[in-house]
Amino acid sequence: MKFLNKVKMIIFLLAAVYFIPSSYAFTSPPKTPTESAQKVRVTFTADKNPSSIMPVRLLEGIEIWPAPDESNITHYNVYWGDVLKNKLGLALAPTLAKIEAKKDGGVLVHEFPSDFKMEVGAIYILVCTANQFGEFCGKENNFEKITDPLLSIASKLSHVKKTVKKNQHLPGVSLMATCSDLICNGNETAESCPSDCGEYAQASFNFMVLCDESSLQSVYHPTSVEEIQSIVALAKRNGVRIKVSSGQTKNNTAGSASGIICTDGITMIMNKFDHSQAELGMALEMFEGIEVVNVASGTNLHELGEWLYERGKGLGYVHLGWRHASVAGAIGTSAHGSSPINRNILSHSVVSMDIVGADGKLKTYSRGTTGETDPDLWKSLLTHMGYFGIITRLKLEVQPATNTHVKITFHDEKELFEENKKGSVIADIKECDYGQYNWFPSLKQYLRTCGKTTTLEAEKNANNRLIFPYVDTSALSIEETMQAFQIGGAEPSIDTHQSMAYLRKTGWHITPPLVKTVNGELRYTTNAVGPTHRITSSKLIDNVGREMRQMDWEVAVPEENAQAAIEDIRKWANGLNNANRNMPVPLIGIFLRFSKIEDAALMAYTGAGNGFTNGTTAMHIEFPIFVPAGLPPEDFNQYMSPYEEAMNMLVTKYGARAHWGKNTHSNNSWIFELQRDNKSYGDYLNRYSEKIGQVDPNGMFANKFAKSIGIKYPNFTYPKDW
Repeated sequence: MKFLNKVKMIIFLLAAVYFIPSSYAFTSPPKTPTESAQKVRVTFTADKNPSSIMPVRLLEGIEIWPAPDESNITHYNVYWGDVLKNKLGLALAPTLAKIEAKKDGGVLVHEFPSDFKMEVGAIYILVCTANQFGEFCGKENNFEKITDPLLSIASKLSHVKKTVKKNQHLPGVSLMATCSDLICNGNETAESCPSDCGEYAQASFNFMVLCDESSLQSVYHPTSVEEIQSIVALAKRNGVRIKVSSGQTKNNTAGSASGIICTDGITMIMNKFDHSQAELGMALEMFEGIEVVNVASGTNLHELGEWLYERGKGLGYVHLGWRHASVAGAIGTSAHGSSPINRNILSHSVVSMDIVGADGKLKTYSRGTTGETDPDLWKSLLTHMGYFGIITRLKLEVQPATNTHVKITFHDEKELFEENKKGSVIADIKECDYGQYNWFPSLKQYLRTCGKTTTLEAEKNANNRLIFPYVDTSALSIEETMQAFQIGGAEPSIDTHQSMAYLRKTGWHITPPLVKTVNGELRYTTNAVGPTHRITSSKLIDNVGREMRQMDWEVAVPEENAQAAIEDIRKWANGLNNANRNMPVPLIGIFLRFSKIEDAALMAYTGAGNGFTNGTTAMHIEFPIFVPAGLPPEDFNQYMSPYEEAMNMLVTKYGARAHWGKNTHSNNSWIFELQRDNKSYGDYLNRYSEKIGQVDPNGMFANKFAKSIGIKYPNFTYPKDW
């Protein structure tokens, strides 16, 4: 009996062994994941010594685009990766983070603890998909390189230095050793380097527009309304015209860089008409049921942001990308920040303005009065261009102060185009309260900047440094830098602009465009929380003893045409242009920014109407480019021609409109004449012109630019030489 029981037990155990795997035919055996994350991007803070050859960075955060199928994934493990994209330390590798799968298709975001130092031997950040049975660490898409190609950078610097030395014979190269230092020296002349040797009374901040009319009258810096009125009376008696300028930039130059700044009469620079005068201070108040800040027109917009932040208030995302605009100046050209979803144009926040008109009288216009009784006049004033008089004070909508958490990540160009999961450039950035791209098409790479309003406290000294970058003159001197750009202008077939684009983009990976204080030291970073007005706006570099010979081609394209337009710009940049050459755009890349379209101003170049749909998003396409000096006219035209071709295409094919305060070199306003003839503003231009004629029938505030854009006056005829 005992023997039979043993036999039965053996048979039972054998049967159990046999049926266990059979049962998995119905329930499937445990499986480890087999799919990887689609994309991984990290943010970091640079080494405290930017020139270190063995930098120790701080890992700030990680963003993971989840695997397409997460049905067998419960979480993602983050590791340091070695040169072969294996876990650094293999089985002994420490897990940096375990991030739960949300399974909603959204990007997973994780912030690391403060002062989280990167492993010196790490080459990559590696993300493995995982569940309770194990993990899968593929080698496609699920990693990001965290080191810099230092040998390649050194080689590129050496190549640029040799190229500069070898090509001193090219036009303008020896000239560029000194040109743009604003001193007439070297082999400069008024013709070859007008910024240094020419005669002019007013200039744009980049010295690309020089107001040199021979009959130019006096320049004034008023400090009171009464003084402004006396200047207007003087101009009226003498029959001369007036132009107002902000004078906010270095040397009291104008913030705009188009013919809009020039006059053959009196120039009134408003750099002293601000809160530095006791009677021109700022104040918070209620007006027409709206909380506003009452501010003098010459007040610097960034300084206003600081004043408001100290009082728990702010202006939102209307701060410009640079900090050198006055309040009235920003409104004059409908200048913008960059937000695809929030108001980012200061003009649209104006509730009231006081203006000294051509008759010398001070008048108040407001949204609740003028906006109701004469809406076209009110909408015209919101992009005034200086043609309605001298603005003395404004009331602007305010809101509670905000902080913005900004992250900058590095990407391959294909992520904006053929691998764009969201379908368009605008769709890719729409999650951001503050968003923009710096795109280097010749490198097939870009930087993505995305900021979101946050309740987190601002980090100490968090600031934007996009246009105030770290400069190491021991690696490449300022003279060599300027000459390298000049060589690319004189002979585009030489690859200096491509080399400089590479150095700019890789330089931003070593010293990113944001800064903050970490452990008592100011460090460059791609991840920072700062007051909105500081973290979205940068000071212009001013510590290298030279003015960059730079201009901006910039237009706004309606959302409906934006993707097709940028696809064509991609082709253009890769050689499909009238010069059949690649276009590196090396200064900061092609700058893509965004504005929420509103129906508030007739001539805001992102305003609703005539192809721009209210409530949608306009895309700004901007080429900040180097402008060579001392070239023969035919060589200069050959260099500039592809850029002008691109702008022409965007205006005529895609309904783009040009930024009123840019798009000018050599005092040439052709693009504004093009959009005038192209009727880019429909009947808005005639309505705008009519309102100017009502308040200034005799053309006291007229200039050549007014003629270029199509303004007509009842009692004033433009001079023949205009």
